[in-house]
This record gives sequence, C-alpha cells and structure tokens, in this order.
Amino acid sequence: RQNDRLAVSKLVSSLTRGSVRSPLAQCLLIRYTSQVIRESSNTQSGDRPFFDYLESCLRHKAEMVILEAARKITEMDVTSRELAPAITVLQLFLSSSKPVLRFAAVRTLNKVAITRPLAVTNCNVDLESLMSDQNRSIATLAITTLLKTGNESSVDRLMKQITSFMSDISDEFKIVVIEAIRSLCLKFPLKYRSMMIFLSNSLREEGGFEYKKAIVDSIVTLIGAIPDAKEIGLLHLCEFIEDCEFTYLSSQILHFLGNEGPRTSDPSRYIRYIYNRVILENPTVRASAVSTLAKFGALVDELKPRIFVLLRRCLFDTDDEVRDRATLYLQTLNGEVAVGNSEKDVKEFLFGSFDVPLANLEASLRTYVCLQWAFHVACFK
Repeated sequence: RQNDRLAVSKLVSSLTRGSVRSPLAQCLLIRYTSQVIRESSNTQSGDRPFFDYLESCLRHKAEMVILEAARKITEMDVTSRELAPAITVLQLFLSSSKPVLRFAAVRTLNKVAITRPLAVTNCNVDLESLMSDQNRSIATLAITTLLKTGNESSVDRLMKQITSFMSDISDEFKIVVIEAIRSLCLKFPLKYRSMMIFLSNSLREEGGFEYKKAIVDSIVTLIGAIPDAKEIGLLHLCEFIEDCEFTYLSSQILHFLGNEGPRTSDPSRYIRYIYNRVILENPTVRASAVSTLAKFGALVDELKPRIFVLLRRCLFDTDDEVRDRATLYLQTLNGEVAVGNSEKDVKEFLFGSFDVPLANLEASLRTYVCLQWAFHVACFK
C-alpha cells in the first residue's frame, strides 16, 4: 500500500509517536516521513507535518539514522535555518574515524553544494583535510565539493592542491574533477588562465580516451564562453594534437580549429600545426586537416596563396579521400567549381553543416544500389 497516500500518512503518524527500536526500521520510517512531507508541501500551506520528527532523528544514537535524516532534510526545499542542523551533523561526520561515515557525509555535502553552495562553506576546512584521505573516492568528492563552494580568491590555492592530487586517482575520478573545474571557471571567468594551464598540463599526462575527451570538451566550452580564452585555448589544443593518439579527438580539434582559428588575431600561427597533421597522421586525420586548411584559405585572404601551395602538395597523398578533398577545395577556392553565385556561397559550402541524418542517407544509398532510378537528396530528408 505504499502508493496509498492516506495509508502511508496514517502509518507515519502512528509510528512517529511510538518508539521504533530497530535503526533499519527507523531509516525506512524516515524515508516514508520525507515522502509524506513532500506530498503535503504540494497540497498544503504552512508548517510541514512530521518535520520535527526528522530533526529529532539528527540526535539519534545510531549513526545510520542520523545520516538518513540529514540526507532527507538536504533533499527537501527547506530554509537555511532548517538546513543548518543537518549540515552541522554532516560536518561532524567528516572527521569520523570510519571511512564509510566520511564518504556518506561528503557525498551528501557534494550534492548540497550544487544548489546551496553557501550552506556548505562552513565545512571547507574539514573538506580540505579530506583531500589527502587515503580513500580516493572520499578525496575526490572533497575536492569537487570545494570547487563548487570556493570563492574567487581561493581558486589558485585549490588548483595547486589539485595538481599534486590528480596523479594518484583513476581516470573515472579525474573526469569528475575536470568537470568541476570547468564549472568553476565558468563561475569565475577571470581565473581562466590558471585553469587553462591546468587543463593543458592534464592533456600531456597519461590517460584514456574518455579522460582526454573530457578535457578537450572543457577547453572548447571555455573558449565559447570566455572570449579572452580563445587564443590560449586554441594553442593548447594545437599542442595536444602534435602528440595525440586518438583519431576522433584529433579530427574534432581540427574541425573546431577550422571554425575558430581564422577569426583570431593571428591565424597564420595555426597553419604549421594543421599541416603537420597532413604529414604525420593517418588518412582520417589527414583528410580533416585538408578541410581545415581550406577553411583558413576561404576566410583569410592573405593566407590563400600559402594554403594553395599546401593543398597542391596534398594532391599526391596516398589516400583517395585526402586527394579528393584537396582537389575539391582547390577548385572551389579558385572558382573552378560552381557552388554558388558569391563568395558567401563558397564559405557556406565550406562551413555549412550537413543537415541530413546520416542514418537516413545510408539507408537511401543502400536502396539506391539495388534500384534503377536516379538518386536524389530529397529522398532521405
């Protein structure tokens, strides 16, 4: 009968007046009580029923009951005064000798910090002591909580502490830290330099694909959100693709570089990094680099002669895709292939997105191979 609101309310009302001895039963009662409070707050005004019971559970002798009550209070839409007792007991658990209590407390505070960072700031001293905790899960949660609650003046100090911490944790935890750093940088954009340097150094370290992708995505996000970070961010990405083992990331960065690089103060500085990919990389990355070069040639007139020279060299590539792209872009930029009536049409051809679902295109091409009539793009839009 757990879906019967009246029955659950009566059960909670009778049990909260009595004495439930089992801590496990008490935890279950706390969950039902919080459910009744949430449902009542949607339909009634004034004081929440049974909230005093939850507050009394914060003084229970069983640790699991205290944690459950604190967790449920933090999940509710409560005032700062009502939230304070729960934060206080969680802060006490941060210095517990039991790892499970420290983990439960810091995980709950981490969730609270997402929506109520000011409520957790009093715990910052205790959280900083957990950064060196032997349990890496606890240390990671402590750091990400500090990143959410920190102010602009504490950013540099936190970044120094995190640098020494990152080498001791797995990629899974590193990704959590990277995402927290990205959020902090968006919160304090004036501190982008120190965070960009940290992200760049992280790219040079050992790590798997998901970890490196999280860093690249963070840099791309910061470039889009903070105009002053564009040039330094692009240079960090260029340095990364000089020694990048992941084809997907190299192609993604080259595409982004082709869109943003020509609009910087000195587009020529990126040409060397791009053409190095044509010389040193696999066919997929080489093809992406050719497209990127063409974008620079289309937008930066003073670079067009140099781009033509580089594209002509690509005509002798061993891969068909690279040669075909180089031929197409050379003729397009020279005006030998008609893609429109103006220079704007040429740029739209080079920079425009392919707004056709690839799955539909593949299915239509498979059908076309078996049929007699002519293929038309309207068939799969």
